Amino acid sequence: MVSELEAEYRACVRELYSIAPSFQRVGASGYHPGLQTMKEFSDSLGNPHTSFRTIHVAGTNGKGSVSHMLASALAFRWPGCRIGLYTSPHLLDFRERIRTVCSLPAPDGKHFREISMEEVTDFMRRAKAFIEQEKPSFFEITTAMAFDYFARTKVDAAVIETGLGGRLDSTNIIVPQLSIITSIGLDHKDILGDTIEQIAFEKSGIIKPGVPVVIGDMPSEAEAVMVSAAGDKGCRLYHAGELCEGCIGPEKIAAKADLRSASQVKNIRTVMTALQLLGAGTVTAGGRMTEAIVHAASVTGLRGRWERLCGSPEVICDIGHNVQALSETMPQLVREAEGRRLIMVYGMAGDKDVEAVSRLLPLDATYIFTQAQGSRAMPAGILREIVNASRRAMGKTDAGLADSAVVPDVREAVGKALKEAGEKDLVFIGGSSYIVAEALECFM
Repeated sequence: MVSELEAEYRACVRELYSIAPSFQRVGASGYHPGLQTMKEFSDSLGNPHTSFRTIHVAGTNGKGSVSHMLASALAFRWPGCRIGLYTSPHLLDFRERIRTVCSLPAPDGKHFREISMEEVTDFMRRAKAFIEQEKPSFFEITTAMAFDYFARTKVDAAVIETGLGGRLDSTNIIVPQLSIITSIGLDHKDILGDTIEQIAFEKSGIIKPGVPVVIGDMPSEAEAVMVSAAGDKGCRLYHAGELCEGCIGPEKIAAKADLRSASQVKNIRTVMTALQLLGAGTVTAGGRMTEAIVHAASVTGLRGRWERLCGSPEVICDIGHNVQALSETMPQLVREAEGRRLIMVYGMAGDKDVEAVSRLLPLDATYIFTQAQGSRAMPAGILREIVNASRRAMGKTDAGLADSAVVPDVREAVGKALKEAGEKDLVFIGGSSYIVAEALECFM
């Protein structure tokens, strides 16, 4: 039976979506670039973001994993301290976006605490007048809520992940101790620009005067933009892997980590350099920070990153959705599926480069095309047609998808895959965070 508080919380979240549709739900129309409204919103709350230290993380891919690993490592470096963690999107519950991480477990054994239902509803009541008058975006409201929550819970520091871009992102009102830009790739081109240089320019907007910046692996043309931006702002720029003399090799950590995707070696290298610059010290074999990075997903509650949901048959889900991410994870999937039947439950958002993605999808697999709820989802039947056409254009006439299935409902698609899979088969669920979010509910 739903409690009165839960009912009020659910109504509050529904209202939040209705008054300020999110980018995740409606696409570009839910994105409001610019900082003026965010500055005014924060001012109306007493500028809570100035009361704690911050680390700002941007990037096309990897920023979520880096943020969670960094929060976990910092929490365990100084036992008893509380680290705020603001990320997006959420998968199962809105409150996943705003949480704190502490090395001292709560009574339920968890090291992370999500903002409570009561704290969400309280914030919305306090902010109601500003929201009604100024009409901030969904992301502006959630960012203000996060800053307010971190100030009220007196976090020692907070890791703040950007939403889209950086320069005009709502989070960019902070002046952090450290800026991190994990990677640059061609994604959200309709908003951030259609070249690597344009997207790099937007991401580099989080670089602040005198604040050091760490950059991960990225194309040379993106790196040139970062070097130029850091020089203009008088910042010291560090590449991932710098300052790591004496650290355990990132490959050794990745081999044991609960974040298992192929890209995590690069992300761990970025985290190591960031920890040195934050004064946390060296990541050594057997150290507390090393163990915190190894167990980052369980410590912080991160879901959907090469997550193993079931063992017989083995079911893996991953939210990677663009060419840069899939160029690393799809070869990994093929390796893990070797000698087994691979069943792909796959769906995408309609604004992604489907033709480019289709060239990366495994050839020797059974496909169940599906679609998430919401207007952004690409219809499953159209997705199959595009993937087929792309393969024919590549001359892969023997790799048609005539025997593939179209199951528009994600739950039904997952059920079909599990029914068809043998005990030793591998089922992969992915293509978008929304597909994974709906699929996770099948395993609860």
